[in-house]
Formats: sequence, C-alpha cells, structure tokens
Amino acid sequence: MVPEDNGMGTQYQVPYVNALVIIAFLSISWYNVVELTVLIQTFFKRHAGFYYWALLISTWSIFLHGLGMFFKFWRITESVHGYNVLNTTITCVGWVGMVTGQSIVLYSRLYLVVQAAWTRWVLIMIITNAIVLHIPTLTLTYMTNAGPNPDRWIGPYSIMERIQVTFFFIQETILSGIYIWKTTTMLRAEGPLFKSYKNVRGGQGRKVLIHTIGVNIVIICFDLTLIGLEYAGVYDIQTAYKSAVYSIKLKMEFTILNQLMNLVMG
Repeated sequence: MVPEDNGMGTQYQVPYVNALVIIAFLSISWYNVVELTVLIQTFFKRHAGFYYWALLISTWSIFLHGLGMFFKFWRITESVHGYNVLNTTITCVGWVGMVTGQSIVLYSRLYLVVQAAWTRWVLIMIITNAIVLHIPTLTLTYMTNAGPNPDRWIGPYSIMERIQVTFFFIQETILSGIYIWKTTTMLRAEGPLFKSYKNVRGGQGRKVLIHTIGVNIVIICFDLTLIGLEYAGVYDIQTAYKSAVYSIKLKMEFTILNQLMNLVMG
C-alpha cells in the first residue's frame, strides 16, 4: 500500500489549525537561526575555517528550508513565472545543507576525541548517504512539486521520504554515539571521573560527559518524534517541525562541541 501524506504535491491547501502549527515551528527555527548566527560570529575570533563555515552553512540552510516550505504552503511566489521550481529549489538547497551540513559539523570536531584513521570511514558514510539519499529524494521532490503530472509521483516520493529520514537518523545517532563512547574513554583515562574533588580536570570532564549524554538523549528523542511525524503522514507539519528540530539540535551541538574543545585544549 502506497502511503499518503498531507502537504505533498501542488494542490494542497493548508488547514487553519495546521497553518498555526507550521507558523509556530517556523518561528522557532528562524529565531534560532538568528541567535545561532550571532553566537557563531561572536564565538569565532577569526571568521574562517572548516568548522566555522560548516556551522554557518548549516544554520542558514535551516532558514532556507523553512522559507521554501512557507512559500509553497502560502503560495507567496505564485505570481512569479516558474514559482514551483523556485520554491522547490529553495527548499531543496536548504534541506541538503541542513541535514548533511549538521553531520559535517559533528564530523569537523571529531578529531577532538578520536585520533584514528578509521574516522575517514565516518566521512565516507556521510558522503555516501548524501549521494544515495539526496539525489533520489531531490529528483522525486522536483517531480512531485514542479514536474509534469506531479500527482503520479506523490506515492514514490512519500516512500523515499520515509527511507531518507530513517537513514539520516541512523547516521546522526552513529555520530553522537561515537562522541559519547570516545569522550567517556578519554575522561576515564584522565582520572576519577565521578570524584571531582580529586582533580579539577576530572570534575570538569564529569560535567562535560553528563552534558554530552543528556543532550544526546534529547537529540535522539527529537529525531524519534520527527520519524513519528514522518510515518504519521502529516508532511506539512513534519517539514516545519524538521526545521525547528534541526535548529534546536544545532544549538545544542554547538554548545557541546565548544565545551569539549575547551576541555581538550584546556
């Protein structure tokens, strides 16, 4: 049975209640984009480097993803020739930068806890998933929103949406798991992890570890709710919620990575 999703295709009209929910989630995501931009610009003394640009691109991709969906659902650009292509392009550019960009952010600071050749396989995983998942999803997105006879592509697109959300969830869980595993190993080697009174670095490490584990659990819970909405068939709400979730996750990851960097470099 082919799944159906509210919000796919070109003829969808957003119900009033759904519109309120979508606006709420987009407002959260755009507020976080502004806040993250300020935090990034003030945190970095030198506005350059792989980590800096990964954060910035990932942040503003969240804005673009939400903007494209806003244009689509409210038909803001309907007077523009080829508006379906325009809306879809904005959404797709934002989606790629938001999803894969966030994994790149985590990978860019992996060297803080892992100095091993096998981390290259993590990068290979990210690149492979980007190619295998983004290309078919982008193709079906364009066919569903801007192609000839778009309704015929809604079924395949709905299936592909579920596949890519699931696999990107697995990828992000693996990355978070590596951080927890290697951070725990590193901090245990430093000294009494849960006896902060015995050494300062152990106490500092204990706080970072607890924060890392707690935030990771929250992030996984967010991702699980995202998957739940995906499989529930509420595409319109899920896409707006995705922007909000990724903006919250990026803020949390930004905090964790900075704390971890201060611990390792300190």
